[in-house]
Amino acid sequence: MPLLLIGQVAIAHNQPYRNNQPTTAFIVAQTSADAFFKRGGEKFSKGDYQGAIADYTQALKLNPNDAKTYTNRGAARINVGDDQGAIADLNQALKLNPNDAKTYTNRGAARINLGDRQGGIADLNQALKLNPNDAKAYTNRGAARYNSGDNQGAITDLNQALKLNPNDAKAYTNRGAARINVGDSKGALADLNQALKLDPNDAQAYERRGSTRRKLDDLKGAIVDYTQALKLNPNDAITYNNRGVARLNLGDTQGAVADFNQALKLNPNNALTYRNRGVAYRNAGNKQGAIADLQQAAKLLQQQGRTAEYQKVMNEIQKLR
Repeated sequence: MPLLLIGQVAIAHNQPYRNNQPTTAFIVAQTSADAFFKRGGEKFSKGDYQGAIADYTQALKLNPNDAKTYTNRGAARINVGDDQGAIADLNQALKLNPNDAKTYTNRGAARINLGDRQGGIADLNQALKLNPNDAKAYTNRGAARYNSGDNQGAITDLNQALKLNPNDAKAYTNRGAARINVGDSKGALADLNQALKLDPNDAQAYERRGSTRRKLDDLKGAIVDYTQALKLNPNDAITYNNRGVARLNLGDTQGAVADFNQALKLNPNNALTYRNRGVAYRNAGNKQGAIADLQQAAKLLQQQGRTAEYQKVMNEIQKLR
């Protein structure tokens, strides 16, 4: 089951510093820190996350006890893929202010990105205790529940996220994915259509809609969506695999094999792609190639402890001999 992407993280906004009797030096330092903080927020909003990190770092040199600056630098670090650095910042923010819901939401996202779903969900639970109207926390907890196999729990969270923010494209994408898994293909298609209205550049939404269309036997429509997803994200092995399956089902064995080849270049440990290419070779009359791929699929499945799938592939090999 492909993982869902976590929703966007949130940044905090500082109020200007106020003190009844500040020293002149402290006023200068605080004013400069506020200026860096403000400029960092402007860069963050424009997608310049590295620039935001640089400004937040300068702000913290001048005011090392500002929780919101740590929260915001942590959020920027999540967006550049530095989840470990983000967690360090967010831990510090929570030491300074243990009651900030946004910080828990962001740390939850970083933990989930690092594979700590249990810790991530715990942070998102805490965020929602502090702020039960945090739509991003519901979106991210829904994604974590999906990735843990709890599709109904994911749908419940994403329903709440969309009540709070009906324009959250990622929540529609994620709910659509969960609906696919519970057999609600029509509901999934409606969600993914809405996601793409809100964000027409979401590669994952196109991939999910392609998979939904494939389940509804709209193979040509599925290929169109997979192709668009690959234009937006040409390094997605799952989408190449899925487009290959759709092409194989339409009888385009050559096109299917080309997609499976590319998927395996990107992820050489995907057992099911080897299995799918083996089926394509079998359909094309390439018995030797089919057996080789099915054997590789069986080897990977056995290593991964996927016993039922391993036995199924072994049965396919036996039929070819």
